[in-house]
Amino acid sequence: MLAWDAATDTELATPAGDGDDLAYIIFTSGSTGRPKGAMVHRAGMVNHLLAKVDDLHLTADDVVVHNAPVTFDISVWQMLCPLITGGRLTVVDRDTAADPQELFGRIATDGVTVLEVVPSLLRAAVDAWNNGLVRPELAPLTHLMVTGETLPADLAREWLELAPHIPLVNAYGPTECSDDVTHAVITPATPLDTRAPIGHPVRNTRLYVLDAHLQPVPPGTPGELYVAGTGVGHGYLDNPTKTAATFIADPYAHDPGTRMYRTG
Repeated sequence: MLAWDAATDTELATPAGDGDDLAYIIFTSGSTGRPKGAMVHRAGMVNHLLAKVDDLHLTADDVVVHNAPVTFDISVWQMLCPLITGGRLTVVDRDTAADPQELFGRIATDGVTVLEVVPSLLRAAVDAWNNGLVRPELAPLTHLMVTGETLPADLAREWLELAPHIPLVNAYGPTECSDDVTHAVITPATPLDTRAPIGHPVRNTRLYVLDAHLQPVPPGTPGELYVAGTGVGHGYLDNPTKTAATFIADPYAHDPGTRMYRTG
């Protein structure tokens, strides 16, 4: 049994530590297949949470689905954003998360306003609906996020034909930078060619497209994408060599010692 004295236990302790302290470590293999422990600090995590709140306009009225395994970085915002806004979190099991019809069916039953899926799951859902499967009611949904894979432009168009009133939010970002670093809110008015846009940098984030000498390339010229700003993490756990090669000095930052992340 727990005893709680309301007369004496109302004071909350001052949180220890600061924004530079580690918030979590998530192992990611990236393109190498070798797991690396990406170290994300508190300031980066909070910045990403607030970016989701800002760009999805999250309030206490929202219901967000938690469908990502906790071993994936997107699980962090799915868990915490509804809690910091006073909204509601609805957790689905693994089987529901992998079943497009079951997952989209939860929108109506749970009053879901924000759902995040990978494009391949969205493709399976849209194809099934176009082939005669009854589409679940989507009315409560205000934003559908897609992440983890390239979003084909034709899939974005198909979604907007099915649900023109529900924006598609294309999110991109590496685990090493506290998760998503860009959001693209795609509506019927968004120009779509062969590729869907990845959008604008989230709050307190800078993006550079640079050449091999770390010089900016002209628009339309191939280059490598670098991420700078609050979200850039501390590197890889117990792997200083890989950290030094990937998290490099930011030549465009005003503060000495600032690093940027090379996405590869």
